[in-house]
Amino acid sequence: MKKLLLATALLVSFSRASELENLLNDNYNTLFDLELQKSFSESKYNSLTWISPVMLSFTRKWSTQVPDGTHPFNSYSISINQPIFKSGGIYYGIKFAKSNYNLGKANTIKQKNALIAKAVELLFKIKQTKLTIAKLKTQIANSKIEIKSRDELYNAGVSDSVDLDRALAKKDEAEIAMLDMQANLEELKGAFAKISNKNPNHLRVPKLKMVSKSQYVGNNVDIDVANATARAQEYASKMVRSKYLPTVSVGASYTKISKAQPHTRDKFANYSLTVSMPLSVNVGNDLETAKLKSMIAKVKAKTARKDSVQDYKTINKKIAIINRRVALANREARTYKRLLKSTKNLYRAGQKSINDVKVLKNSLKMKRLDAQIYSVQKQLELLKLYAKMR
Repeated sequence: MKKLLLATALLVSFSRASELENLLNDNYNTLFDLELQKSFSESKYNSLTWISPVMLSFTRKWSTQVPDGTHPFNSYSISINQPIFKSGGIYYGIKFAKSNYNLGKANTIKQKNALIAKAVELLFKIKQTKLTIAKLKTQIANSKIEIKSRDELYNAGVSDSVDLDRALAKKDEAEIAMLDMQANLEELKGAFAKISNKNPNHLRVPKLKMVSKSQYVGNNVDIDVANATARAQEYASKMVRSKYLPTVSVGASYTKISKAQPHTRDKFANYSLTVSMPLSVNVGNDLETAKLKSMIAKVKAKTARKDSVQDYKTINKKIAIINRRVALANREARTYKRLLKSTKNLYRAGQKSINDVKVLKNSLKMKRLDAQIYSVQKQLELLKLYAKMR
């Protein structure tokens, strides 16, 4: 089966890359779409809550006021009592609804990013584990050669059993480590299967590149959520303040009754204009609480930005260290390559054994695997940046 390339668009937008979205199973994609739809629906509802409903009513009454018995009569009415001015409450209510939608959207993008990043992280770890298993297999191969050599020396009386025991123990440790890695590989595949329907063996891990600090901070989903929360709390605070300021409302009703009293109409309308303002002993506490919530959200937004800058610096430093480890492994690999070349020449001249050649060949392979393992570790660090970017 042809391998799927996931790197496309990773460097542009982590959450919008269709290849990565397709990495998630259908249930998760549907869930995130529904979350966005819910946020939009809630925003539309909240933006219109300032409009009062039109009330329809029907009343049937029985009266014993007339001496000749009980007389029923019906009443039908339609009415509305609509605030038209709330000292900014209507305006800030609409703004709050919009900012709350932006907050819900930012949270959904953050959650989706985290899940996609988890899937990609599992792919990286699966690759890293496979490389580690390959290294351990090569190490075991060298251990077997060493055991054979120690056994020959022991049987020849040149060496004691201590060296042979050490070689056997070294091989056993490598085999146990390999079994642990194989068990870990199955756990990683199981975790990946919970997120994606794709076969990890048919997926090629993406190639991530370093992003600039301005790109990371400017597109950081943690900062987006913190800023959206701060804006929502700011409008919420202003809505609380408007509750305790004057409100102007207009009212209208139309009523029809089945039996009117003498000198009255059976169909009539009422109109009203009301100016109201609540007087509450808790107004100070309410306003102070709302103000503090807004201030806390703003401080958290500043903290989120500061934390993101620090995260970038930390990851950048860790990547620099990993780059040095990769360079060191590559340098050692070049050394082993030269030794292997000279050992092959000595083997052809009869001065070295085939086992000497095999050991150096395996050692060279292990150093190259080390470089690959460190490179995957670098990708895992870079993924921490991409996981936080929209």
